[in-house]
Amino acid sequence: MKRLTWADISVQQFLDVYRLALQTDLDEMGRLERVVCILFDKTEKELDEMSMSEFTNLSSQVSFVLTERIPGKATRTIVANGHRYRITYNPAKLRHRQYVEIIHFSDKPVDNMHLIMASLVQPVTWYRRRLRNRADQHEAVAGDMLQARVIDVYHSAVFFCSLYVNLISNIRGYLELQMMNQLGMTKEQAERLIYAACLKSS
Repeated sequence: MKRLTWADISVQQFLDVYRLALQTDLDEMGRLERVVCILFDKTEKELDEMSMSEFTNLSSQVSFVLTERIPGKATRTIVANGHRYRITYNPAKLRHRQYVEIIHFSDKPVDNMHLIMASLVQPVTWYRRRLRNRADQHEAVAGDMLQARVIDVYHSAVFFCSLYVNLISNIRGYLELQMMNQLGMTKEQAERLIYAACLKSS
């Protein structure tokens, strides 16, 4: 049997383990049992019926998820649930709706990484044509992202957030002027809003 690696972990599985790690009412053995169930798609009954040697083998394979950093790097395309998506890394190419969605979901960047990615990607057809990112498909695309490899989604989301923060920092003066001239904000209001946007995405 092939040994489990980060490349085998989906976003949904990672999020289930992440939320489990935040629970304070579980002891170490209970947490380990739940992680085995999540990563090997086992029910509690199946876990109870395992031999000790099988449980020991499976539990030895999942420890890396609790102790190691996610390896990998940002990628240009993601295959998720049988669909191919191209990631838009240039914040200037986002439409206003996408920008607002990303700011909204960045309150909890780990919990919402699939929702953030659903706002960043474009579906790609089998003949390589990129389609528009559409608001009415956001939920379905986010569902696909849950089935993607966490090593692709996590690093791509982190890379985008870094680009976004750098962009905001580089055009801060221009943004402040636009907010003051077009929205009637004071300099202090514009500075606070830009600072908050940078904090959310960092």
